[in-house]
Order: sequence, then C-alpha cells, then structure tokens
Amino acid sequence: MTNAEIAAVFDQVADLLEFQGANPFRIRAYRAAARTIGELVEPLSQWVESGRDLRELPGIGDDLSQKIATLLSTGTLPLLEELKAEFPESVLSLLRVQGLGPKRAAVLYRELNIRSLEDLLAACEAHRVRELKGFGAKTEENILKGLRAAMEESQRILWYQADQLVRDLTAYLASVPGLRRCEPAGSYRRGKETVGDLDILAAAEDPEAVMRHFERFPGVRRVLAGGTTKAAVELNAGLNADLRVVPEESFGAALQYFTGSKEHNVVLRGMAKERGLKINEYGVFRGEDRIAGEDEEGVYAALGLPWIPPELREGRWEFDWALGEGLPELITLDDIRGDLHMHTTWTDGMATVEEMARAAKERGYAYIAITDHSQRVTVAGGLTPEKVLRQWEAIDRIAAEIKG
Repeated sequence: MTNAEIAAVFDQVADLLEFQGANPFRIRAYRAAARTIGELVEPLSQWVESGRDLRELPGIGDDLSQKIATLLSTGTLPLLEELKAEFPESVLSLLRVQGLGPKRAAVLYRELNIRSLEDLLAACEAHRVRELKGFGAKTEENILKGLRAAMEESQRILWYQADQLVRDLTAYLASVPGLRRCEPAGSYRRGKETVGDLDILAAAEDPEAVMRHFERFPGVRRVLAGGTTKAAVELNAGLNADLRVVPEESFGAALQYFTGSKEHNVVLRGMAKERGLKINEYGVFRGEDRIAGEDEEGVYAALGLPWIPPELREGRWEFDWALGEGLPELITLDDIRGDLHMHTTWTDGMATVEEMARAAKERGYAYIAITDHSQRVTVAGGLTPEKVLRQWEAIDRIAAEIKG
C-alpha cells in the first residue's frame, strides 16, 4: 500500500470512531498519524524493508506501528472492518458531505434515523434538520449545499488526497530507465478542490516499458486498458488514472491539451483558427508544419499569448487578462502570513492551542486567531463564557511562551 492509501485508512478509522462517539484522544491519534504519513516523502514500505522502526515517526507508537505493518502486509485493517460492520454501509456515505462531519452525522443518524444521502436530502428539504439542537436553518442550508455536491461528485477526492497519489505515482515511474519527462495534468494540475481522475503524461525512450511499469504500480486495483502509448488503471483509492507517453517534440502541446479545461481549450482552438493555425495534443500547426509543441510556453506564444498558469485555465477571464492588463500574480504558500479561522481541541479541532501556535510559527506565520465554537453549537462542544475566559488565559500564556 502507498502512503496515501494508509493515510486514507487512518482518516476513515478516525471518522468512524468519531461517528461512534469514541474517546477524542484516540480519534486525534489516528488523525495525527494520517497527517504524518500523508506528509512523509519516503514510502513506509521502504521503512519496513530497511528495518527502520516506524515508532521514529511523530505520533506513531506501538499500536499504530503494528497497524501500519498489518496494512503493508495484508492490505486490510481488521479495526476498520469492525467499525464498518457497526453501521449500515449507506450511513458511511454521510461522511462524504462537506460541512457535516462525523459528529453531526452521528446526531442525524441517531435522532432522525438518517441512513443515506437520500434520507438526508429528504430531511433537509422537509426542514427537519434545522429543528435539531445545535443545527439551525443556516447549518441545514450548508449541509444541503454540501450534500448536493457530494451526490454530484461521489467519485471525486479532495486535491490533497490526489496530491499524495500523484507524488507516489510519479516517484514510482521515475525509476524507469530512459524516462525523460513525467508530469501530471487534468483537474489536479489546475488545482481544483476535488479531482475525479488522474492524468499523467510522460516522454520516454521505451514507451512500452513505462506502460508495463505503470500497470504494476502497488496502488493499482485493476488494469482497465493497456497499450504501447496509453494505459488506464483503477486505483485502490477509488479513482482511475490514465498514462500517456508522447513524443518529446509534442510534450508541451499534450501537457496543455490534457490539462484543460475543455472551455479553455475551445477558446484556444478558436484563436488558432483565426490565425490560420491548428492546435491539438500534438502541437500547433501551420498546414503540415509543426511550429510549436515541445513546451507550453511555445504553444501559447504561437497564438500571441503569454504562458497562462494552469489554475487560471477555466475559459473565463484568463484571455481578457492575457491580452489586456496582464495576468494576475497567483498567491503561493509563501504569501500566507496567518490564519484567522482555527479550531482547537477546546471544541471540535484536532490539535491544541500550543500545537497550532508552534505549527504556525514553523510555517513562518505572523499571526493566528483561535475561533472555537460558542456554546450555541452544542454538537461541537461549543464554549461557555466561563470556558472562553479560561481559553483566553491559556492563549495569553502560550503567546508569551512562543515568540515570533
């Protein structure tokens, strides 16, 4: 199993434990382990093979190290199967609804007997959810919004989950002799919040060797299609991945084409046609002559455009900007100076105030704001006025200890 898959298992265990109403410290242990594993560059399988102790990892003790070993050797975790057996399978789909969370999902299950997305939709439309203590009309509206998105995107995963899969997959492909280039494309490259499938492009001396290596990736559940320059697989994480090996002279054109979006590419084709050109995944052509295609910059330049960052390629305003006042400068992680919305273990967060403060300092933040729930949100353990005062004292003490 890949690091991403093991992290996903621990996240699911934490969700089900929270749904069950288990000890909060136990829940946080699994969530912390999932974060540690998800951020780890080296595959855990290599740790075990080299004889390194998994307990060297932050937050990984005897119990969790044994569970990781079980996952690596069997691909399953008995604890997860036991937790799944406690609830109808359809109930687990509630955990996919953004804005709901395991605690609230458990309340809906126990108070309204909601066992599926369809049950939840009916309850929201009948305004029964807002009648529950700690919910209200606004919460019901937010749940309904997240529910509709979940029903539309049932096969999509969050970007950060896709990111770990892409890292694992591209690192795995990098070991193929003669691989010259390997880049992700699609909605992942455009930085969309959710990703429905993975598109990987490669250039190599031996395309078929790359194809066969791709099909043997440890995270593959089954091979859907195989060929000499294109293969498709279904991953254990539940989504499909496509690999295309293209000629180096067409790599930039293919990267642009398969990054999308469809709307962006439609505009590009129209611009090419106006200039007497043709653009596709093989390059930009004037008649039979390829005039660009090796890199994306050349593809856009052939159409009189600057290179457009993938995050802007949605067929909206990027062309007006590119041909007018200029493209906006995108925000990077280095630009983030602080965080003004943070929940801690005082309510429904997964880390203490001190842990949050130290993590913020490590990231170079200048400020953070602790914004735990008030007592109105009883389902999340909202703070009473007395607890708020105690939390302020704790925040002041920690702020004095952690400078910078």
